[in-house]
Parts: sequence; structure tokens; C-alpha cells
Amino acid sequence: MAQNVVSRLLVIGNGFDLKCDLKSKFEDYYNSEVDMVNTLSKMNAKFNDQSTDTEILQADVLSIAGFPRTFGSLNDNMKINFNDKNISFWDFYFYFHKGKLNNWADVEYFLNNLLTIKSHKTHPEPDLEKSLDMIARLKYLAPRSFVEASFTEEIKKLKEDFTADRETLILLFVLLNNLKYDIKKQSERYLYDFLFDELKKFEKNFNGYLKTLQDEKYKEKSQQLLNKLSHNECYNLLSFNYTTPCTNDSSCNITRNIHGKLEDHPIIGIDSKNISPNSPVFRFTKTYRIMTLASEKQDKLLPKTVKTIAFYGHSLAPADYSYFQSIFDYYNIYDNDITLVFYYSIYDESKEQKIKRNQFNSVSKLMSEYGTTFHNEKGGNLMHKMLLEGRLILKKL
Repeated sequence: MAQNVVSRLLVIGNGFDLKCDLKSKFEDYYNSEVDMVNTLSKMNAKFNDQSTDTEILQADVLSIAGFPRTFGSLNDNMKINFNDKNISFWDFYFYFHKGKLNNWADVEYFLNNLLTIKSHKTHPEPDLEKSLDMIARLKYLAPRSFVEASFTEEIKKLKEDFTADRETLILLFVLLNNLKYDIKKQSERYLYDFLFDELKKFEKNFNGYLKTLQDEKYKEKSQQLLNKLSHNECYNLLSFNYTTPCTNDSSCNITRNIHGKLEDHPIIGIDSKNISPNSPVFRFTKTYRIMTLASEKQDKLLPKTVKTIAFYGHSLAPADYSYFQSIFDYYNIYDNDITLVFYYSIYDESKEQKIKRNQFNSVSKLMSEYGTTFHNEKGGNLMHKMLLEGRLILKKL
């Protein structure tokens, strides 16, 4: 195989597996977990009940944390131990937003939202750490309130400032009530250790689901699809999926599952851009997690002989921009004779124009963002230059 010259790099995402009829959508995973969904649906119904206002949620959260209850209670109806049912915090969090999760890029978006809090007056994000710190402080002060008047004043102030954001209260309720989060151990490190362990639990659950899907039909269909994408050229395959498509064909030189394989441990993460390596959130980045997966030297995925980089089934979401920027830099796509081909499929004839428009928008955003890394006038005309030279192609498969 070494004598074959690799001229094409194929980059595939979950759309590739969907084209092969693999039920690997986020909603497919939940549809397979009937017991979990029944539990989460029941909880969501309670949380969304019109009679359940933020004051009741606040009272519940403080009550679970050990403070006297003054009124109302969801707790009596929702004593479900997630640990016994193997439900993770992230199973609940993603399910809570399931109406906005159309693909795995959306999952990464919401993961990023919770972990990288950007306070905004009109769009406050759930700030779990701040809220848990306040509860922990309240628990510390409460036994001493009869000793010093200043403690009483601080308790009053903390309760006044305690979050009224509904989503934050719901997540606090789940942490304390259903996942038995130990508020006595509250600290920045403990919280992120906890959330990281919960993410690994979610990944393990999803991994178990995907393992049940790969069969002979998938092998056959994936091989046929790779043949179409490769155009009979020798290629390397960069997969953002956890599955392993069939590559028995001699055209495939190297295959790399960048986020792990089912045989190992698949990872879900966020982009490392703007996150300091010293931040407790850094371990949730794809950069950190890929580093922990690398156990030995691997074959070179990006040979200089590549002339075409072909994408298929990938959302081109911001969470993966760092990968693409690195690849584009390596091949110096502005000056070198490298062609980018973005393939797409029309999975619904009634939505053909919308699918085309979405694909164009995704490619435009990617190229525009990459252009900003040039720090000169070249970045602004990159897309136009490649279009004029016939090196940027959107093509229906």
C-alpha cells in the first residue's frame, strides 16, 4: 500500500452514517432509552407545569440543601435517584433542550454554553458554580446566625441574590435531588470533577447504544459511499464519528477517528479556542481529550501529496473549526493547488433549496472564520479567490 500516492483526504461526520441508514442521531439515542425517557419526560412535565414557578423551585433547592421549607414542594413527587437508573446530568441537560438539538453540533453548543458562562443581562446563562457557592455559604452561616448579627445580614443578602433564573434552578434541583451532589464538598474543582465524570457516564451510555447498530448492512453501504467520495483516488479518511466504516477497498490508506472509536472511548467536547489550559473547563475541550487518547505514534494522516480535501456529512460547526484551520494552514490552501469539495445529499426533496442554502451558509461561515486568522487582506478574499480558481466546490452527491 505504501507505493500508492494519497491524493485525497476525506472528512466525514454523522451525516455519513445517516446516509448509510445508521440511526445515530441524538433523538435516535433517546428513542432507544425508553426507561430513561419516561423518567425525564415526567420530570420535564413537572418543571413545565404552570403552577411550578421559580419561587417553588427556589424553596425546593434550598430545602434539599438542608434549609427549612416554607411552602410548596416538587421533591415529594420527584424522588428519582439518577445514579440507580444510570442517568447522567448531561442526559437530563441535553434532553431538557431536545427541541433545539437537531444534530451533534447542537449538543456541543449546549455543552459549551453551560461550561463557559458568559453573563449577559438579556440572555443569562445558567451559572451553576456561583449558585452552588451561595448555597454552600448559606449552609456554613446558618448554624452561626444566632451568634453574630453580621451573619444574619449576610444570610439575608445571599437569599435575596440567590438565582431566580428558572433553568439554573432546575439544574440545581437535579444536581442536588436526583444526582445527590454533595453540597458540603462544593468547590470549583469538585463541581468540574463531578460534571466531567457525568460526561464520561453519558459517553459510555451513548457508546453502548452505537455498538448495537453496526452490522453487515452498514459495512456494505459505508464501503459504497466511500467509493463514491474517493473518485477512485487513493485517500486517507478523517472521521468525526465513533463508528468504523468498511475500508476493505485498497484505495483507503489510513483511517483516523479523531474523537475515538467504539472499541475505545468516544469523546464529546468543546473547542479549546479562548479557553486557558489552566481553566477547570479545559479538560472538557477536544484538544485535551484527544491528547489523553493518544497512546502511541500514529501514521501520518496529512501527506503533502493531497490535492483534494472532500467533506461529507459534517455540520462544519464552530466546535470543530480548530481542526479545519489546522488542516488549511498545513496545506496553505490560499497559495497551493488544493481543492475543497463540500458534498451534500438531498434527503428531502421538498427541502432541497433549504438544504443547499444551509450547506452554502455553513461553508461560507467556515471560510470567513478561517479568513480572520490571516490578519491581512488575503483573508477577506480567500473564498472569492478559490471560487474563481475552481478550487471551492459545493456538489450534490
